[in-house]
Amino acid sequence: MEKKNLYENVLPKKKGKKGMVPFTFLNKQFDDIDEKDAKRHMAILVLASILVKLAVVFVTVVVFRSFIDYFDIGVYLEHSEMLLQGQSPFSPEFQYPILIFIPLAIALVPAFMFQNAMAFVYTFQILMVICDIITVLCVYLIALRLWNERTAFFAGIFYTTAFAAVYFVITKYDAFPTSLLMLAILFTVYRQEVKGYSTSMLGFFTKVFPVLTLPFFILYNAKRTSLKQEIISAAKVIIPIFAVLFLPLFLISQDTFRIYVPIRSELGYYSNTLTFTIYSWIHDVFKIGISLDTVSAIMYIVMGIGILVLLYTAYVIPEIDPKLLIKLILCATILVVVCAKVRSPQYIVWFTPLICILAADDIKKIVLLYIVQVLAYIEFPLMFGAFYTALQYTEPALSSGWMLTLLMFTLEYLALFVCVWVVVNPKNLYSKIRTWQK
Repeated sequence: MEKKNLYENVLPKKKGKKGMVPFTFLNKQFDDIDEKDAKRHMAILVLASILVKLAVVFVTVVVFRSFIDYFDIGVYLEHSEMLLQGQSPFSPEFQYPILIFIPLAIALVPAFMFQNAMAFVYTFQILMVICDIITVLCVYLIALRLWNERTAFFAGIFYTTAFAAVYFVITKYDAFPTSLLMLAILFTVYRQEVKGYSTSMLGFFTKVFPVLTLPFFILYNAKRTSLKQEIISAAKVIIPIFAVLFLPLFLISQDTFRIYVPIRSELGYYSNTLTFTIYSWIHDVFKIGISLDTVSAIMYIVMGIGILVLLYTAYVIPEIDPKLLIKLILCATILVVVCAKVRSPQYIVWFTPLICILAADDIKKIVLLYIVQVLAYIEFPLMFGAFYTALQYTEPALSSGWMLTLLMFTLEYLALFVCVWVVVNPKNLYSKIRTWQK
C-alpha cells in the first residue's frame, strides 16, 4: 500500500490531491502514516464517542438507578428566555461569559419551533456531543504529534471511554470551552500560532479557564522567535477580541467584570473542594483551631506560587517540546481546580483530555486515569444528595456517614494527584531545569 505524507499543510486542502487531509507537524514528517488509516481511526473515535455516551446514560439510569442531571440545562433555558424578554440573564447563579449564548441560541430554535422545553434540552446535548467529538479528534491529532499512530489512537479511545467526563459532557456546558481549549493547543503544536492565541482568547469568553493556556503559548512560541515578538503577536489577537466581546457589555453594566474573575465569593465554600476537605481533617478530626478562610487563603497562595513555578519552567527550559507544553497546561488547570473555594464535579472535563494524551504510552498511567474516573463518577452522580450537597455533608460531623464522605473526597484528590504526578513526572522536569541552569 502506498504511504502518503498526510501531514504536509495545516487544515486547508492541497490542490490537486483530492481527499487529502494534510497537516504540518513541527520537526517531524509522518511519512509512515496512511491517510486511510488516519481517517479510519478518526471515524472509529467519532462512533465510539457517541456509543459510549449512550452506554453511560444506560448504566447510570438502569444499572446504578441514579439520575441524568438536567438542572444546569434548565438554568440555561431559563436565562436564555430572560434575555429574549429584555432582562439581564446574569446573576450570582449565572455567571457565564458571553459566548455561552452561541449554543443557547441554537438550542432555542427547536424549542420555539416545537414549543417544547425538551427540544432545547436535546438540542443542547447534541451540541455538547459535537463539541466533545471535536475534543476527541484534537486528542488524537495532538497525540500524533507526541507519540506514534497506534498510541495516538489509544489516547483517543481512552478519552472517549473516560466515563465520568462523558457524563458531564451530556449534562453540562463544559464540553464547549474544553473543545476550544483543545483546538488552541492543536493549533499551537501545529505551528498555527495566531489561531492558537485567538482560540484561547475565544475560550476565555466561554468559561475563562482556556485562557490559562495563553502565557504558556507565548513562552512556547517565543523559543522560535522572541518573547517580545510573541507578546506583540498575541496582543494583536487579544485586544480586538477583548474589545468586541467585553467592552460593550462592560459599558452597559460594570458588574459583568465579575464574570471574568473566577472567585465566586457569594457562593460560599463548596463541600467537595480540597479546601473543605483539608479543613475538615484539621478542624473536625484533629481538633486544630483554624478557620476555613485561613485554609482557603493558603490554598490561593499555593495556586499563585504554583502557576509562577510553571511559568518559570516554561521560560527556563529552551526545548520546543509540545509534551512539556501540555504537562504545564495540565498542572495549571489542576491547580486552579483544586485550590479554588468552589468546585463543580464537571471540571473533570477540563483536564481529562490532557491526561489521556499524556497517559497513552504507559499501562500504569492508564490505570490511574480510570481510577480517577471511577472516583469522580462515584462523587457525582452516585453520592450527591445522599452523602453531600453543594455546601455541606449530609451527615453530622464525625458520624460514620460523614467520615465516609470525607474519606471519599480525600481518596479522590489523592488519586488525582498521583495520576498527575505520574503523567507529568516532575522529577524529570526538575532535572531539565537544573541542566539548563548550569
